[in-house]
Amino acid sequence: MWPRIILALGVVIIVLALATWYLLSGFGCEMNTSGCKTVRLDWSRDALSIFMPMLGVGALLVVLGLRKMR
Repeated sequence: MWPRIILALGVVIIVLALATWYLLSGFGCEMNTSGCKTVRLDWSRDALSIFMPMLGVGALLVVLGLRKMR
């Protein structure tokens, strides 16, 4: 039971981090006065320093959940 909860929590964290990253990139695109044709993830150092720890924690939880399921 606990491994599945840990695995699900990791997946939820990863999905929410990616969705937030995409939405904030879109918000930044809309704030641009010339606009954007497509929304792309922002790969700047600031964005990576915010979102990579969340993705790392999510990936760690997924790995721990999968290891405990065996």
